[in-house]
Amino acid sequence: MAALNALFDKKKLALTRAKLRAWWDGAAYDEEAALAAYEAKLAADAANTANENASDVEDELFDEIPYEMPPRLAALALLWGDNRVRPGDATSEGLEPARLGLEAGSILAVLGPGLSAPVEALAAAHPGPIEVFEWRDETLDALKHGVKQAKLTDRVNVARIDLEAHVFTPASFDGILSIDDFAYCGFPPHLAQQLMKSLKPGACAVVEVYVGLKSQELASAFASSFAEPQIRAHGDVLQVFKDTGFALEADEDLTDEFLATARQAFKKLGERLTQAGGIEPSSARELAWETEAWRMRLKLLAQRRLERRRFVLRKPVDGPLGQAENTNAPAG
Repeated sequence: MAALNALFDKKKLALTRAKLRAWWDGAAYDEEAALAAYEAKLAADAANTANENASDVEDELFDEIPYEMPPRLAALALLWGDNRVRPGDATSEGLEPARLGLEAGSILAVLGPGLSAPVEALAAAHPGPIEVFEWRDETLDALKHGVKQAKLTDRVNVARIDLEAHVFTPASFDGILSIDDFAYCGFPPHLAQQLMKSLKPGACAVVEVYVGLKSQELASAFASSFAEPQIRAHGDVLQVFKDTGFALEADEDLTDEFLATARQAFKKLGERLTQAGGIEPSSARELAWETEAWRMRLKLLAQRRLERRRFVLRKPVDGPLGQAENTNAPAG
């Protein structure tokens, strides 16, 4: 009886989604045709159990329902490229697994990708499992959708975290890539401790972040951010990693490279707008807000009042997790 009820529920769900798809396409809903298509699918999969058949139909129909990007994310896609919230390119992102020294079966953790384009580039270069942790509520659904569309759900898991409070499982990752997280984290020692704790002994973390001195212009430069910026001086960020117990293997200045990538995106904006054939007013407002904020951010980067840095950090093979564990800082 339970199996019969489950099958009936699946059928109702399939018909409802067929109705939704017809509404989306502006077509008349034909319930008899939808029911016939559903039953034909069940018959074609007769070798499987009834529950498996119903699940297959549900997944297939669900995949066909279009996903509409929110206005803010649609505007960012026009500026930075599909499935991106900031300047970046797949070629550079594809080099990160090698920089981390990952092997084919290594577990990679990725913090703060925003949307799926960076994850897709990483997955193309690294065949192993990837754990993605995103703190932006506004991008989480779109990130999951992008990973699903890229057919990466078999080895890419996406979870939402709070940068200020999340606690990772000890010694669970062979490498960590953190993008901008320390620029929006209110208490960096906690996040650094969590990275240290979650890495396996001898493993690496690559942290990409803005650094700079406090100034009034920072408010304008980051006005379009998803969170309040927490920009710190270069030396202060280095001290956090040192206090945590990380061994610093590289401290690289990416400012010029980052500037070039961002400027190239702005040069292509007109072409993207032409190809789009129009933009919704809500997305146009978001795009105007984004471009105005980035005008100031690019100015600060060009003046070196703001820098883009990449830190390559290694967890010691032996010894405690880090000196910061012995301080009075809140435990994670």
